[in-house]
Amino acid sequence: MFYGDRMRVLGLVFSARERGNCYYCVNYCLEKFRVHGFETQLINAYDYEIKPCSHCNYECFSKELESREERCPIKDDLPKIYDLMEKADILIFGIPCYAGHVSGLYRAFSERMASLGWSKIEKILLNKLKGFIVVGNLSAWGDLTLHEVLVDFYNAKIPPEALLLQTLEYGRISLKGDLIEESIVKKKLEWLVNRLIKKYEQLV
Repeated sequence: MFYGDRMRVLGLVFSARERGNCYYCVNYCLEKFRVHGFETQLINAYDYEIKPCSHCNYECFSKELESREERCPIKDDLPKIYDLMEKADILIFGIPCYAGHVSGLYRAFSERMASLGWSKIEKILLNKLKGFIVVGNLSAWGDLTLHEVLVDFYNAKIPPEALLLQTLEYGRISLKGDLIEESIVKKKLEWLVNRLIKKYEQLV
């Protein structure tokens, strides 16, 4: 949980496994943010129950359909994650490429946002500083995964920063989860952190 009055960064990892490239890359970024005086927290989707849209009657659109508001009937941990996002000043995501697409956990997280309403979505995501780390090789359509992520933010007031990291570029295998051991990967992550800090300083 965020407790202090310092600037806050929330890292969100949407990999199906507990520890891997996405986790270690986001965690490295949070370490760098802490050096700059930010308060940080890491949300690992592996530790949470996140369900996709299913078995509903479009309660999230009930105002448009029936002129009354209803709540999403799905019960899981996403409201906790959305609350933490609202408290953060900067968001940084780690998302793996699964055959040219984002992970199912990220897709569920993204599609369920419809239940929040547009003003809330703007408040917790669209109008916040955010960075995306997509881990995926071009041979596995990692570029398509990055595009799938960024297309959701084409009209965002603050465009997101993004990195596509390919394990094959460094002679490594994705499944080993050791991409963070490459010094050039650390430099790229530091670039991302510095870009977000610079943007933050310009805003405040």
